[in-house]
This record gives sequence, C-alpha cells and structure tokens, in this order.
Amino acid sequence: MTVEPHPDLPPSLYKYCSQDTVRAILSNKTLQFSRPGLFNDGFDLRIALAINIDEKVVIERALDQIYEGAYGNEPFPPGNKLGALLLLMRAFFRNKPEPDAFKEAIRPAIEELIANRKTMLRQLCDALAAETAKFKVLCLSSSGTIAPMWGNYAENIHGAALQFAPREEDSLFLAARPVSYVDHEPILFDDQGFTDWLSGRRGLGDSDLISQFLYTKTAEWSPEREWRIVAGNGWKPDDEREYVEFSARDLKAVVFGFRSNATFREEITKLVVERYPECRLREMRLADGQMAYEIVDL
Repeated sequence: MTVEPHPDLPPSLYKYCSQDTVRAILSNKTLQFSRPGLFNDGFDLRIALAINIDEKVVIERALDQIYEGAYGNEPFPPGNKLGALLLLMRAFFRNKPEPDAFKEAIRPAIEELIANRKTMLRQLCDALAAETAKFKVLCLSSSGTIAPMWGNYAENIHGAALQFAPREEDSLFLAARPVSYVDHEPILFDDQGFTDWLSGRRGLGDSDLISQFLYTKTAEWSPEREWRIVAGNGWKPDDEREYVEFSARDLKAVVFGFRSNATFREEITKLVVERYPECRLREMRLADGQMAYEIVDL
C-alpha cells in the first residue's frame, strides 16, 4: 500500500548508531521499533496538555450555547453525548423555559465541571499515555551532522550514521512524521473550544490527541530534529521491541564517524558491498575553518 508522505519529508533521514548497532542493522537488514518506555526521555509519549480559559467568559458562553442547543432554531451540530441529548430536548420538550431561569438552574453543574477541569485533564492525559505506551516507534533525524547526536548515540563519534532515502513506493520511510518541539504544554482547549465541549458541540475526538502525544517533545530536545515512524501496537503487541525489515535500496549511505577505527570500517564496507549495492560510503568530519561537521564521500 502506498503511503502519502509528509509534505516536508526531507530527502534523507539518519539513524545514529554505535558500532554494534550498525553491524546488527546491516547484517539483519532490520530496524528496531521500540516502546517509549525504552527511550531516554521520560516524557516521551506522555506529554501534559493545558486548558487555557477565562472561567467567567466560558461559563456565560456555555450557558447561552446549551440553551440554544436545547431550544433554539439554528442548526446544532452535536459533538458529544450532551449534544445528542440537547437535540432530543428540541424534539420532545417544545415548551421553552424562561432563559434566565434555565441558565441559573444548570449554572452550578457548569461551574463544577470548570472547577474540576484539571482533574479531568490529568485523567485524560493518563489514559492517552497508557494507550500510547503500547506503541512501537522508530526514531530518526533529518540531519547527519548534529554534534550531540554523534556524541550520545554514535558511541562518541566512533560509530556511524545510516542515511536512508525512500526509493520504493511502499518504503517504510515514507511514513515518517516530524516531531514538534514546544516550550509549554500544548493547549487542548481555549475559551471557545472548552465552551463548545461543555455545550455539546465538540468531542474530544475533534482534536488529534494521539498525534499530539506521538509527535510532541519539549524544546530541550529540538537539536535532534527528530522524525518518527509509528507502527501502532506493532505486529507483536506483547513485545517491547520489534525488528522490521527495510529495503536495501533505501540505504543511501553509511556515514562513518571520524573516530571510527579501520577494523570497523573494513567490516562494514564488506557488508555494504555484499548486501547493499546502491549504498555509498561516506565520512563525517570536522569542516575546515568552521565549528561544524560535514559529510564527505570516501
């Protein structure tokens, strides 16, 4: 099945690896998809969400919209169970109560919901985190010259970065999506959004909450320039990690760290020649006259 790529999908994606990991990937022609509990960020796929509202504004708007939903003449789009109930009230309770009396009767319930929004939000985030904790994810980067990545993931520059470029219509790399980096909790509801939810016009499903959990990290991680491929619960839901085959044609290059030794390079070169005929051999090195890395062909 052909995957519709993200419009900003970069030409190449990189996997920073230790020497042992490079050997395993190239020998088995597989990449590891892991549950977030194995990642080095405790907040991965466990973000917090925020509700940013003016309580007084939301209360008054919600009361107006609930009355309009139950007794108004304008079209009412039900977005949750309350919305469906309000449509039933339109059908079966045609005698309109006096608006002020109706609103004052339900005001305490609305105020209580708003007062308890933090508890509701925490329960929602816990439920989403429990669901996404079962997912299998492959983490990649849009750049092969990120100094902290070479230090943290490529064995202090002794390892390599694998450069992938999708060349097949069904390449798994076409499913990659970018991570968004945020300085604060993503906003689930603003004034109007929370008003619409309280008055039955909007459901939680109207927001792509799963995607927010999957592709959001704190700004401290932004130098990684991460892209992710998410495989849901994977093919073996009970396993914490799975190894998924990739096309040999998708391996564009092996980029050696400039500290990698001759023995490692010879071993990997042999593997590439035998199994990856379209793969190039490259090296990451210090750029002349700059405090930066560059990648050159060998």
